[in-house]
Amino acid sequence: MKTSYSWHWSSVAFASLLSTTPMALAQSQTGDATTLDTLDIVSDAITEPDYMPLEREPEVGKLDVPVEEQPFSVSVIDRTFIEDSGAKNIQDALLYTPGVYAGAFGFDTRIDSAKVRGVDAGHYLDGLRQIYGSYNTVRTNVYALESVEVLKGPSSMLYGQGDLGGIINAVSKLPKEEQEGEIWAQYGTFNRKQLALDVTGPATRDGELLYRVVALGRDSDTQVDHVENDGYLIAPSLTWQPTDDTRISLLLNRQENKGQVSAQFLPQTGTLDSGSQGYIGSERFVGEPGWDRYDREKTETTLFVDHQLSSNWSVGATARYTRSSTETREHWVSIPSVPDANGEVPRTIYMADAETRIFNLDARLQGQFEVAGTRHQLLIGADRQDARWEQSNYSSVAASPIDVYNPEYGNLDTSNLNPVDRPDNDIEQVGLYIADHIEIGPVVVSAGLRHDWAENRQLAVSGDDTVSDEEATTGRAGLMYRFDNGISPYISYAEAFSMNLGTDGTAAANTLDPTTGNQKEAGIKYVSPDKSLGLTVAYFDITQKNRVSDGATPGGVEQDGALIDGWELQLNKRWDRFETQVALTDMNAEDDSTGERLPYVAERQASWWNQLYVGSNWRFGAGVRYVGDNVGSGGSPRVPSVTLYDAMIGYTMGDWDFSIDAKNLADEEYITWCRSDGADCGYGERRTVNANARFHF
Repeated sequence: MKTSYSWHWSSVAFASLLSTTPMALAQSQTGDATTLDTLDIVSDAITEPDYMPLEREPEVGKLDVPVEEQPFSVSVIDRTFIEDSGAKNIQDALLYTPGVYAGAFGFDTRIDSAKVRGVDAGHYLDGLRQIYGSYNTVRTNVYALESVEVLKGPSSMLYGQGDLGGIINAVSKLPKEEQEGEIWAQYGTFNRKQLALDVTGPATRDGELLYRVVALGRDSDTQVDHVENDGYLIAPSLTWQPTDDTRISLLLNRQENKGQVSAQFLPQTGTLDSGSQGYIGSERFVGEPGWDRYDREKTETTLFVDHQLSSNWSVGATARYTRSSTETREHWVSIPSVPDANGEVPRTIYMADAETRIFNLDARLQGQFEVAGTRHQLLIGADRQDARWEQSNYSSVAASPIDVYNPEYGNLDTSNLNPVDRPDNDIEQVGLYIADHIEIGPVVVSAGLRHDWAENRQLAVSGDDTVSDEEATTGRAGLMYRFDNGISPYISYAEAFSMNLGTDGTAAANTLDPTTGNQKEAGIKYVSPDKSLGLTVAYFDITQKNRVSDGATPGGVEQDGALIDGWELQLNKRWDRFETQVALTDMNAEDDSTGERLPYVAERQASWWNQLYVGSNWRFGAGVRYVGDNVGSGGSPRVPSVTLYDAMIGYTMGDWDFSIDAKNLADEEYITWCRSDGADCGYGERRTVNANARFHF
């Protein structure tokens, strides 16, 4: 493909090229000052990416501050790494990120599951919360994204009520000023066929109006028999730049996926443990073909407004309205159950229709100024969340049994279904926040404070509603010292709160208390003088209170606490045409009352991704991922650790780019989670190999 190169701080090979090109010697001189003209080179050679995350200014922090200067842990996964590693979704994109346990619930066509530092993380898109409730929308298509950002630890100071683990923020593709585009065709394992288009550029000759169109269509089977994962995406956007100081963008995202639920909730006996007839394969489908389905759709409209008030002050706002719905029809193995001598297990038949309507708004004033030798980046903002999610046509009853070793389909019985409406849920939140990033010579002080007014309501089908009305003040603060040699030690503290809907399930029907928590963190960030080496090491200590867990009373819940501490490391190193990335996580996550391990969390993880460029056309990638063991609820059963291998090979020829990527190259069939001892378990993703052809224009 033809690529426009410009000077980049970590591209040693490009520096050598520029220094020996006669055009690079063109100069304009004013007095003793010498300025090199901007140089663009068009080449048929491959683009060498730079995975170094520390220089980037992530949107998730709401301040225009590079990662290397923030006294908080942030990871950025950019478009290049998403493509190079063959990520099919956000969950895949996070597999090489330290502190993140992606795919905690195995292969799943419904959601992008991820725990950050042992705790659930909030899912956001362009800085606005995206997920409310569960299984009521379409997972965001990763092809529509420029990057994925992870802000680790409590983030209520920036976003209000949210999960303690942190924020996973997806950043949408928006129009660019330069004309470019690609057509992408993919074919792969499980008869995966995908065709996509991404084209952007000026819509008018003067460049006042820019456009972008991102579109994708997919027809695919999966590793589970009779489970498909078909869908389409269309995401057109327009940017209007009436002046040099004003930029207004409108993005429409329409997605629809059709198929079935890949999670079959198979019994522990026959998956983790051998059953009467050996093991149940990861391809097993326990539903009824032609009846089971999981169809989902959403329409999102997002408005971005940015205006530069002066050279130092700007205002911005992001607003989004989302409407989504799902139709679920499925069977699963009843819990608990063990296959009998004939291999039969009882089933549950389940149906539900879900819908969400969300309006979110975030408005910000940001300024830079100096006072008494200190440099400030001040952020003042207000946001609002207004979301309602509903569930109707709900029924969950016993169904006919099935032989999980040798299933025979067609024994469908829907006579017991008695669908009903369930309570609606509603969240309204208004927050005000202020943050200041202060530089005093080599010292960085970053602090912020926020106050929220939140009301969560569970709207009863009959009887009284359950209302939780709270105010909360949360903050965070960090201190960093930047040595001249590139080493920057830091410490930080952050708080979070999250409202809980409903009651404890007891006769007293006590309203659940908000879940709260805090994190203390200490770490070191390092960037080498030549910008070819980046290192981040962090130690964290998290205390969580009033987390919701299953109670001793059937149908009830309990609120207890959790203690989590550990460390993580990320290293990026580049030698000319070879780049390596290492990520390590080691932590202890336990219930503070029982001392038992928290369920569904791999406490130890390690990953290593490498990419090598050979000649002017070839590139090779290889990675290894170690995922430590985890346990079910109550501390058992233990799910063993696993080591997985990934690979990629690519070749560029003119405007064409061809590649093959593979995940779980050894085709390991492994269990990722079990609910509790004697209950159900789920399989991880089997080997997937995809061939890609991209034409750039």
